[in-house]
Amino acid sequence: MKFQDIPISSLTVNPRNDRHGEMGTEEDAINWLFSEHGPKMLRLATDLVEQGEVFDAPLVSPKGNNFVVYDGNRRVTCLKILSGIIEPPTSYAEKFDTLIETKAFSKTMLLTCQVEKSASKIDEIVSRRHNGTDGGKGQLSWDPRAKANHAGRVGGNTQYPISEAIENHLNESGYPRANQIKRSTLYRLVNAKTRQTQLGIKLDAKGKLETIAEPSQVLEVLSRIADDIVDGRLTLKHVLNSEGVNEYMKQLGEGGLLFPTSKPSGSKSKIPNQNRQPRKPVRTSLIPKETRPDDWIEGQGKIEIIWLELQYNLTFQRHEASIPIVFRTLFELCVDFALRRRTPPKKTTLAAKAQHVAREFKKEASFTQKELDDFLRVTNNTNSPRELEALHRTVHSSSASIAKPDLVALWNSYEKFLLLCLGNN
Repeated sequence: MKFQDIPISSLTVNPRNDRHGEMGTEEDAINWLFSEHGPKMLRLATDLVEQGEVFDAPLVSPKGNNFVVYDGNRRVTCLKILSGIIEPPTSYAEKFDTLIETKAFSKTMLLTCQVEKSASKIDEIVSRRHNGTDGGKGQLSWDPRAKANHAGRVGGNTQYPISEAIENHLNESGYPRANQIKRSTLYRLVNAKTRQTQLGIKLDAKGKLETIAEPSQVLEVLSRIADDIVDGRLTLKHVLNSEGVNEYMKQLGEGGLLFPTSKPSGSKSKIPNQNRQPRKPVRTSLIPKETRPDDWIEGQGKIEIIWLELQYNLTFQRHEASIPIVFRTLFELCVDFALRRRTPPKKTTLAAKAQHVAREFKKEASFTQKELDDFLRVTNNTNSPRELEALHRTVHSSSASIAKPDLVALWNSYEKFLLLCLGNN
């Protein structure tokens, strides 16, 4: 790969550029660029003046005393106009005059170019730059997330600020698939201020998501939307028009997931009235969305994975038989983690270990006497569906199961204990 500083006057805009095919002369090629991409040519010229330099070296090949441009024809065209070597098309003359007056570039300027003599090598380079990804050989275009990351790093504006803010909020809340959300789909759904109010959110002055309703319920609806997008139940085609958006919002309202909006007297809402007074949200997973340890620490990697599975991925609607089995696994791992820092009991059954840890919590003043008594009651070996043995029976029996209300009651009984096991005193 060879680079060479070449006088701008020695560069020829390619009349056989693949953008347009055979055009005959350099002038014809330039006229085509302006007739098809005039506004973009003006924007490129403006950027060149503002930057005062060219960041990407054109690809050229020697021909006689000059060099023919194979990649970078738009850049070279603008530079030749800005330096006064050629005139812009009449329709753009006045717009270019102001740029030319800056004298950012001169007729004697040198432009660093990549020089290649081999036609086959030139074809390979141009193909990789302009034929898309080409199975991975070519340049990968940035998706919206990559563009937003770049904009955030350099202090620019993101394309989907509300989508990015929601994604960050879900990430911070422990939602495991936040980076898989299609931001364009989410933006079409939540870009309107009225719908943001219904979801209990808004952007603050710094572009960070602010919850304007009960945070746990906001997290419930946002994770539901995220699940629908990631799992393909909500795609861009569903929200391309207002009818599709309203239909999906109606579904959220029927599930009791929307918050009421304040409307001026006599105004009409496009969202059905049943969404204006939401019911209490339906519990969709075992672990409430807002419940998690303050920090995941060393040695809790597997516990974290299972916790998030029960919190976001395993739902009562689709995984009711799996949840108690995974729940028992989580319970045992949490108890064993707590015992790492305490003297183990003589008995090694799960119930005995759990009761031993609970008594230690009472000694450490993390449990009250009533909390200890209640915990001992729900870890005794009885036939109740709302105690620890019920989870054991579900794992080892071919017929035993636990209904959703009993699972929720079990979680409510054990939530504080499990958080204490993980170090949340």
